[in-house]
Amino acid sequence: MPATLALLLRRIVVGFTLVSFLATQTAAVADPHEEGTAAGQAANPLVRGTITTPSASSVVPGYTAAPTERLYYSQPNLSGQTSAQLAACALTPNDPVCQALLGARASANTPREPVSPYDPAVLGARRIAANPSTQLEDIASYYSGCQVDTVATPATETRVCRQYSGASAQSCARTLSVSTSRTSNCSPGEWFAQAASGSIALAVQCKPDLPASAQHFRVASNGVPLAFFDVNMSAAYVFPQMVAQVPGGNWWGGGANGVWVANNRCTGDDCRLTGFIAQQYRQICTGSGGDAGDVTCTTERPFLEVYAACPAGAQSGDHIAYTAGGGGDGGSGQTTYLDKATCYAPTQGPSDYPGSDDMGTVSGSYWTVQSSRPIVGFQLNPAYGPIPQMTLAYERPHTTVTESDQWDDQCPSLQGDGRCTISGAARCVDGPATRQIDGAPVTRACWRYETAMSCQYGAPTDECAPLAAAGCTPAGTSCRQANPATGACEITENRYTCPVAPGSTVAASNCPANVFCIAGNCFNTAYTNDADFARSMSFLEAGREAGVYLDTDNLQVFKGEANSCRDRLLKNCCYADSVGSGMSNQSVYGVGSRLVYDTLMNAGNREFVYQGLSALLTGGGFSGSFTSYGVTVAVNGTALPAGSAVLYSGESVIIAFDPWSLVIAVVIYIVMSMMSCNEDEGKLAMKEGAKLCHTVGTYCSSCLRILGKCVSCIEHTTTKCCFNSVLARIINEQGRLQVMKWWGTAEMPDCSGFTIAQLQSLDFSRMDLTEFYASIVPKLPNVGAIQGGNAGRASNCYYGEGRCQ
Repeated sequence: MPATLALLLRRIVVGFTLVSFLATQTAAVADPHEEGTAAGQAANPLVRGTITTPSASSVVPGYTAAPTERLYYSQPNLSGQTSAQLAACALTPNDPVCQALLGARASANTPREPVSPYDPAVLGARRIAANPSTQLEDIASYYSGCQVDTVATPATETRVCRQYSGASAQSCARTLSVSTSRTSNCSPGEWFAQAASGSIALAVQCKPDLPASAQHFRVASNGVPLAFFDVNMSAAYVFPQMVAQVPGGNWWGGGANGVWVANNRCTGDDCRLTGFIAQQYRQICTGSGGDAGDVTCTTERPFLEVYAACPAGAQSGDHIAYTAGGGGDGGSGQTTYLDKATCYAPTQGPSDYPGSDDMGTVSGSYWTVQSSRPIVGFQLNPAYGPIPQMTLAYERPHTTVTESDQWDDQCPSLQGDGRCTISGAARCVDGPATRQIDGAPVTRACWRYETAMSCQYGAPTDECAPLAAAGCTPAGTSCRQANPATGACEITENRYTCPVAPGSTVAASNCPANVFCIAGNCFNTAYTNDADFARSMSFLEAGREAGVYLDTDNLQVFKGEANSCRDRLLKNCCYADSVGSGMSNQSVYGVGSRLVYDTLMNAGNREFVYQGLSALLTGGGFSGSFTSYGVTVAVNGTALPAGSAVLYSGESVIIAFDPWSLVIAVVIYIVMSMMSCNEDEGKLAMKEGAKLCHTVGTYCSSCLRILGKCVSCIEHTTTKCCFNSVLARIINEQGRLQVMKWWGTAEMPDCSGFTIAQLQSLDFSRMDLTEFYASIVPKLPNVGAIQGGNAGRASNCYYGEGRCQ
């Protein structure tokens, strides 16, 4: 025996002896788990000493810490090194390394059929699985407390083997994979371009790849958003159009205040528009007023039309004047003009349009309508007064996709002495075609090439000789593959009937449910529930809600709504109503999440209902239609109720919303408990029942005053921030502490959500989500209650009809 091998065996024996000794010493004082831990810790110092580099070099032949193969790491193609190594091995065929390489090449070039279910190896595995005692001794010695039955084994079994000869047609492939990378010309969500007029600013939001017909803008005053709106930048407005209302206006003699846009156009990715802030009209009065009574008021529009010129031989109405009255004794006549937006042509006879051209370009005393004058522009009305004007130019937000091709060539580098030869030219088997790669269309002339090869099996291979030598008798044969040219069988499959030694197997039943024993050592499998599951599911739900309920205008997540309730002398309206816990999306609509309560949020705020239902239906594969609590889901053209407003419209799903029905449905639950409390307080009570609210503070909202001084508070108001899920409330309560975001005051609560930057900075591992865990722990049904309920209903069922009351 070589010295190195003897040294290795001695160390192994010493190691196992030490482990056995330690196991014997600790068995009396510890269970198997602690016993194994103690043995491993005690053996570590000795074992580590046997695997250091010097001892490995002395024990393992040819061991080195820096093999030459390290040079191959990260190289894109190793065919050159492989060919050189195989060429060198032709000179030293007896070298162990060369024998391994040549054997690996021969194995790789040997075609292999799928493993048959009757393959001897498969049959052996089935025997072990069905009768563990054949390999693990008597099953009774492994499982404690089981009922053991002895079953006689069959006398024979069928085995399958194959014989290979000749050559086979093979193929190799060269496949293309394309990766894409995306870059945007702005940061998604950012208001990246801005034009201002004083404290008023017009900005566009970065939403890459939105069409020019749906660009998103906002108007802000001193940084506070006033309005959000979309503008079609593919068709320019020649005359300003109102696209959104802003606060102000509607005072005496004036119209609604709003945002107007004109000259809106995108040429390619270069976009430009002009925005104005103006009322629809305004009363402008002049004169001294008072007793003189000489005040004159006119209604002025902010913008005046600019019309195209009339064709030759015609004149616009604003230049055709007609004077009536006047005459002797110094009397003055009144001059009127025809319609400015119309072109008139002179006529010989009298008509309804008398007058003369005050420009003197077209002669005539009577006129007839020729055509309307198209609007070609606009001008600010100087009589209206100052109008804030902002011209915004920007590059349309878009994404640039960069494509990168990589070919995976599976065709071997064929050597002269190889068994496979190319029998045909490479041909395209996939293409030309366009594929979606990460949402981007990528077109290539060919995605996959295949090359035909012919591979020789070499010397015929016979897997059946060992079965014949073991006393098995042939039971049948079949050809699995024939040569298409000669018809000769290349792969023959033979079935043999083989004897099985007489004996018996053992089957176990009625084993303990929470105990597992092996070789006399038993383990308790009644483990406690894994708390990490609830935590992981909480993080997944937090991510889902953040994506579904993202406020795209303000880029906030987990936002809430401010609510308040009153505590008066005779009635405290700050209470919790357990009915609210049954108003989840799943309870109200019959489908959806039972963790969010969109219906309890402000009934006039469609955002929560829209976002929750659209995520539910488009992401959950919903089919069918229903109407519940004022929300109708119409699938594949189902008619919508009259008066409904469409919230979401997809390819085959439309969500319509009847706000009055939803309000009435919720109020039904509130009225019974309202008494002297108002509707909002009743709804807040339901939110408290669902544990959706965080109390911000309480202040005195009404007091008894004597001589102007409050001597006794008779009404306290408590303000709360309420959210559409328990998880959103918990994340706000614990996340605000991390980003130093306060709740505001009792009089002015701050229920806004987290910005994207704040959300990314939150450390969720520091949050205590124990309260939320209880809502996601699965609960098994009460079998006794179900059986009792069914038994009680059985007597009320119609015989033979299967219908129960």
